[in-house]
Amino acid sequence: PVVSTTTMAPPVDERPLSQGQGATRAARGRIASDGNPTFDGDFADPFLLPHEGDFYAYATNTLFMNVPVLAAYSDGSGGMVGDALPELPAWSEPHHVWAPSVSEVGGTYVLHYTTRHTASGRQCISVAVADHPAGPFVDASTEPLVCTLDLGGSIDPSTVADDDGSLWLLWKSDGNCCGIPTMIFAQPLSADGTELAGPAVELLRNDQSWERDVVEAPSMIAVDGEYHLFYSANRWDTEAYAVGHAVCESVAGPCVKDREPWLADTEATSGPGGLEVLEAPSLGTDLVVYHGWTGDLVGYGDGGVRSLYARPIRWVDGEPALVERNAA
Repeated sequence: PVVSTTTMAPPVDERPLSQGQGATRAARGRIASDGNPTFDGDFADPFLLPHEGDFYAYATNTLFMNVPVLAAYSDGSGGMVGDALPELPAWSEPHHVWAPSVSEVGGTYVLHYTTRHTASGRQCISVAVADHPAGPFVDASTEPLVCTLDLGGSIDPSTVADDDGSLWLLWKSDGNCCGIPTMIFAQPLSADGTELAGPAVELLRNDQSWERDVVEAPSMIAVDGEYHLFYSANRWDTEAYAVGHAVCESVAGPCVKDREPWLADTEATSGPGGLEVLEAPSLGTDLVVYHGWTGDLVGYGDGGVRSLYARPIRWVDGEPALVERNAA
């Protein structure tokens, strides 16, 4: 299971991964902790995978790539690696590849991601495999892995291990596409992570005023016997987008939400969301990675970009807290 015993986070280098405005600039291989973007190009719905002291970051499609991947190596080098998923399955269409999540399962790397189901026009979840974190991942499927058309589709996959080591897939029903309530589900996976192994269980739905008509982007971590579920809510292209938090008794729930957002709009970052929580053993801490509209430009129509942020967290009386600048 993904279990953290971290109570204090050590100092983390505060220089940004890149100073460039585009995702083709070389990265410095650093993790920022001061609230500044780790990568200030467009890198939405990020996922960060630690691998033998290195880090691989994946994002929603951009720059003509299905799944752009950045690397930050332990020697301080790094940069844009390329497209982790150069080919989509025949049932899918390009330009709608969202929210990738990568797991290491028995020496194989398993990518769960969202893509457009051509026949229905809805977003659905698929799976691909590779023998290296950077890919190339290969999707040999003939149909989606998860595709709840009656609920508007399925998006935002993220995996978590239960206390018995079994792998579960978290995902969101895309009901806000068509006036249906949105829900976050947990569903068991096969041992290799490529097939479903049981029915989905609802964890939560949009039922608080600040969430409006959307809950999405689930991510979960186990800490001292409790499962902490982070999720995003409200409109993704506004300052109101924010990250919520809930505590669950198990991967399959039940879950109890906090009443207010855990991470919301700040002076430096507007509309933070798409958060993933993870252990980073090489840094001696747990991390959250998320995107936010950087500066005063919010929305692609106004020239904004959703930059990548990575910040350490610590656990205070069983609750997650961002480590502020220069904290130790």
